[in-house]
Formats: sequence, C-alpha cells, structure tokens
Amino acid sequence: MNPTVQFLTVLGQALAAMSLYAPAHPMRTTARQRALETLHTVLATRGSLRLSFLEGDVIVGTRALPELRGWDWGARFSRAGVQRLELDHLPPPTDEQLDALLQALHDRLAAPAGTVFPAFALAGLRAGPLSVTEDVPEETEAVGDLLEAIAREGLDEEADAVRWIHDEAAGGRAIPMAEVETVVRSLASAMHRDQHVVLPLLELKTVDQYTTTHSCNVAMLSMGLAERVGLSSAQVREIGTAALLHDIGKVRVPPDILVKPGRLSDEELQLMRRHPVDGARMLSERGRGHALAATVAYEHHVWEDGRGGYPRFVYARRCHYASRLVHVCDLYDALSTRRPYRDAWPRERALAMLQSQAGVEVDAELVHAFVTLANEAEETRLPLHDTPQNDWTAAVSRAAASWPTADETPSTRPAEAGPAAEEREGTIPQR
Repeated sequence: MNPTVQFLTVLGQALAAMSLYAPAHPMRTTARQRALETLHTVLATRGSLRLSFLEGDVIVGTRALPELRGWDWGARFSRAGVQRLELDHLPPPTDEQLDALLQALHDRLAAPAGTVFPAFALAGLRAGPLSVTEDVPEETEAVGDLLEAIAREGLDEEADAVRWIHDEAAGGRAIPMAEVETVVRSLASAMHRDQHVVLPLLELKTVDQYTTTHSCNVAMLSMGLAERVGLSSAQVREIGTAALLHDIGKVRVPPDILVKPGRLSDEELQLMRRHPVDGARMLSERGRGHALAATVAYEHHVWEDGRGGYPRFVYARRCHYASRLVHVCDLYDALSTRRPYRDAWPRERALAMLQSQAGVEVDAELVHAFVTLANEAEETRLPLHDTPQNDWTAAVSRAAASWPTADETPSTRPAEAGPAAEEREGTIPQR
C-alpha cells in the first residue's frame, strides 16, 4: 500500500478510537502508536508531507491520491475547516506532539457546524485552512490552479485503471465492476472542477491508446449529456458506467485488426462488428445489476430507426434511451479523436456532422442537447501519458508498432467516400 494512504487510513482509525474509547484505554493508545509508526515511515520515505482535502479529493502537493477519492475522513476534515495538514520530517514528530495533533483534529471534528478554530501549529505539525501554506513559496498557487493540476494528473490514473480493466476482461476474468464504478466517480469529479461543467477529455499520443482514451471520453461526455437532459445523479452514474464499458467487447477483437490503419477486409470487418454482441455477453455474465451496461454495449452502433447499423435487429425498433444517448457521445468522440485509420476532425466539423445525421443515425433531441452542452461547457484535451502495459494492451501496442503510419498507408478508396466510411454502411466514419 502507498505509505501516505496507509498513514491516512491509520490516522482515521486513531480518530475513530478517540470517539469510542476513554483517553487511557489501550485501544486508543495502540491506534495512536500505529499512526506514529506509519507517519515516521512515510516521512522517511518521501520527506515532509503536505496534504490538502478538497472536494472529496486528498491531494499530496498537487497530485490527488486516487485510492482515497471520496474518503469520508477527508470530507469531514474539509467541513471542519481542516483543508490542510502539514507534517515536517525533521525533527521527526514525537508521540506527545502527534497526540496533540490528534486531539486538535478530534476537537474540530466534534464541534458544531460553523465553529471557528485557529490553525493548529506545534513544532513541525500544522493543521487548518488552506491559508496555512502562505509561508511555503512553492505551494502558494491559487486553489483553481491546484484543482486544474488534480484534473490533469488524476485522469492518467483513471486511464491506467481502464487499461487494467480491459486487460482483466481480455484475460477471461470477471469485469472488475468496483473499479469501473470508482473510475466513473472520478471522471464525474473531474467534470465538476469548477462552478460549471468542464469536459477534460483525453488525447492519445499513439494509436494503441485509442481504446482507453475513447472509453474515458465517452463516459465523461455521456455523464455531461445525461446531466444536461435532467437525469438524476444515480441515473447519470449508471449511464457513465455503461458508457465506460460500451466498447468492452473490443477486447475480443484481434489487436492487429483493432489498430489497422487501412481498409478492413470483409472477414476483418465481420470480426470488428462482433464487438457489440461480445460486450453484451460479457456484461450479462456478471448477472443482475448490469443490464443497462449490457444493453448499451449491444445497441450503441444501431441507428435511430433501428434499421441501420449493427447488429441487425430482426424487427426494427428504437434503442433504449441510454443507448441513444451514448451513441451521440460515442460518435462525437470517434470523430474528434485521432484513430488508427484517420486523423481527428475539428470540433466544429464533428458537431456539424452530428447535426446532419440528427433523426437519421442519431436521436435528434439528444443531438440538440449535446450541441448545447458542447457550446456551453469548456472542453480541453489532455495528453495521455506513456505507461507500462501488459497482456492485451501490450499486444495492441505491438500490433500498432507493426503497421506503417497513416501517412505511409496508401488509400484504395474513392476520395469522396471518406476514411472507413463503408465500414459502418453509413455516413459517419467510425469503427
């Protein structure tokens, strides 16, 4: 376990013991001693510790700890006026000093709402509002800048988690739904870093990253659109989960087909088009509770009237509302993100294409709501970092490295057809 995470976990246990036991009780003493030991370990490992508790995040310096996102004690600290905790590594804190800090934290947590306490300071231990950092030159950035740094660095952690989720599914293991739901909560938090909705979308650096970036982006966009049309918080998160997993069936597609820059053969195209069915089956295997995710995985390539796209319906019908919503966001990100077989479209061109297909391939009302969201929300593109890969994602990387670049791949299609347009039997070039 991350030493900082371990210390904060034990710190919470020590504070809980203070509420449950009398001062001389051995359980309380043991909890404090464990907190002191883990604190010495983390200070020896990383030096002085600067922690902030903001908007459900625990931040070390300017980097959020994804393991503690939504940590209850962090939210309680923030509400009690302790948004900042500073612990110097030299000299190491003593048992008496830590006991005084714990008592100060406990008093603030137990006080009625609105009670104002002065900042706590003893030797190298300080706790209080964010202003306690004013004497630390390298950490005097505005809170807004800090939150921006959290969003930028935090999304790399989410992308790593999605990559691992794909590897688990590709290996025939159960889809780790707890991690999926954690990523969804993290993306929702990143979307609300400001007083208004922002859309920090990932931008891939190499074509083998597109499945990861696309999954995160579609989840982010789908939650933004779900909020825009007035769905409840629970429904927004459920749609976010379904959107994050809408392409999970692609882990069954051979990597060399998934990242192929040129035209797919008929056989390759059939394999690619199996991913909605495969994804729905994989999610259905999880049993009850994931029916919406399975439905969206199955339907997200079906056209508005149920007569086009894939898989083919025996009897034409409209898809589930969530599927239609994710379909709009799926197409927008597919158009505006670089793919193995074509470059990214400019934002305005992607929006115009969606509008031209409203009522044909995609839901007209949802397209209107999406365009309104896109014009009101701030969209940024964050580069995805390079990270070690294993199993399926490593195979995707190897396959991508074996292909020539898009510029080196000759096109055999008529120019007016558009890249990969025929692969969907439609007007929007997207696999």
